[in-house]
Amino acid sequence: MMITAIPMKDEHISSHFSKADEVLFIDDQGQVKGRFANPALTDGCEGKQQLVSLILAHGANRVIVRNIGQQLLAKLLSRQLSVFHAKNGRTAIDDLAGANLADCEEYTEASQGRPSSKHIAKQANGGCCDHNHADGEAGSHDGHCSGSEMATKKRCCGSEMGTATATMKTCCNKKHSLIHQH
Repeated sequence: MMITAIPMKDEHISSHFSKADEVLFIDDQGQVKGRFANPALTDGCEGKQQLVSLILAHGANRVIVRNIGQQLLAKLLSRQLSVFHAKNGRTAIDDLAGANLADCEEYTEASQGRPSSKHIAKQANGGCCDHNHADGEAGSHDGHCSGSEMATKKRCCGSEMGTATATMKTCCNKKHSLIHQH
């Protein structure tokens, strides 16, 4: 059975994947299998990971999007989900249930998503921790995350990334890739 996840806003496909109010799950007959609040609305980087987990937990085989960032698209593709770009946000949900998606283009590479200026800025500052890790510089916390930075350390340092071009970060002494691979 084909399960399709669709980010929704006001009963239409959301124009931005991670900013959808909820995620709708339908089967190949167009029957609603579930509707869940979008965890990415409140939890930043971790919320986006929870969004991917939600989609996987409900057995989705594919995701229909209008616009999606490269980072999140890479996460979906790496989990072997088929991702399709809906050219029209007003497409009827029933038209998105079947195997043939006439008004959709399949995304097969992360580069087909939108570049994120926020992600680029975060990477320049060492990731989600929001402090500078460049050149091994520890900043004002002697090479370790502290306080609120410790709370976000898992988000910055806990995810697996590709290993193409890696740099050492002093907050966790792990290599972090600046290029995600599939």
